[in-house]
Amino acid sequence: MDIELLSWLGNFINFMIFSYLALAVVGTSCFSIFQMSLSMFGLLSSIIVQVVSISIKTSGDEAK
Repeated sequence: MDIELLSWLGNFINFMIFSYLALAVVGTSCFSIFQMSLSMFGLLSSIIVQVVSISIKTSGDEAK
């Protein structure tokens, strides 16, 4: 199995866990809107970077 795919899958699972926790604390004062937005931005950026790096490596492998 591809290491990049496993890395992306791990990031996706972390994103899903964060989404579940974010929905669970919406009505509480545990996190502010800014903190939740900043965390969501960081996680989405991480997933986008993983997808871009996989697509670059895949297109580089196809060119060989």
